[in-house]
Amino acid sequence: MRHIISGAVATVLTLTIPALTPSPPEQITQPETDTAPSRLTISVAVADPDDLKVSVGDRLSVGDLIADRTRERQRLEAQQQQLVLALERLQTATISTPLPPATPPAVLEPTYLEEEAAIARAAATVEQAQQAIALKDRELSYLRALDNLNPLILEHEQVKRQELEQQLEAKLRDYQLALGQRSTREYQHSIVSAETVSAQNRDALDYQQQWLTYEQRLRDRDYQVSQSQLRLDDVNNAIANLAVVRSPYAGRIRQVQWLGQNPDGSLDVELTLLVRDGSGENSTGTTLPGIEPGLSSHPNGESDRPES
Repeated sequence: MRHIISGAVATVLTLTIPALTPSPPEQITQPETDTAPSRLTISVAVADPDDLKVSVGDRLSVGDLIADRTRERQRLEAQQQQLVLALERLQTATISTPLPPATPPAVLEPTYLEEEAAIARAAATVEQAQQAIALKDRELSYLRALDNLNPLILEHEQVKRQELEQQLEAKLRDYQLALGQRSTREYQHSIVSAETVSAQNRDALDYQQQWLTYEQRLRDRDYQVSQSQLRLDDVNNAIANLAVVRSPYAGRIRQVQWLGQNPDGSLDVELTLLVRDGSGENSTGTTLPGIEPGLSSHPNGESDRPES
């Protein structure tokens, strides 16, 4: 009865199998009848009894499968397909180059023509008011020098002078207002210029940060591609190292002996194949593919016939 222990299959000598599309094994011509052994001992290391494809009493033709790490192969091939798809996604992924910031329109230098005209008009009215006051002061000085002048006349002229002073104060306020409007326009222009420069600096910093992020994403993708490729290479190597054991002769499995368990968890099993009449041909008389490297044979003169 076969023992049930989980694991994978491996031959004593490692067999190299291509990773994706294994090429057919080399056709091996069997030795002549007079050199073929009557008994062949095949040593195989298995980790799962299901990977041993033969049992006692099975009759084999040349090239029939004896042992294969089926579960491990399926697991590795599924992992291989996932890694291939992941590599394709990484290699076809688009990482957009950052767009440079748009150039803002230039801030035009104002001419201040209206403000300058308003200032000039206000200054002219101030000057006119000052001249009118100066003229009134001379007139008052003349009247004060007259004898027998009616006091009401002098008082009336003094009232007029006060009105002129009030008009001058109004004209001065208009002049200050015109100057203030000019200063306000200059300040507004300086604010717009400063905001434009600040926006350009922010855009430049954002563009620089976008480039840093873009370059980091490229490095991350290259790293992921290299890591995925390394894992894929490891999986391909693991698939290639999965040995497939095939029968080099036609015959019958006489004995299956479990020898023990290795430190890595695999089991050593020894098969005894009784070679049928010592020939290497199958029922059709054609030569079939032989066993890949990984078998040891010990001829001892027995043939494929029931033991007494």
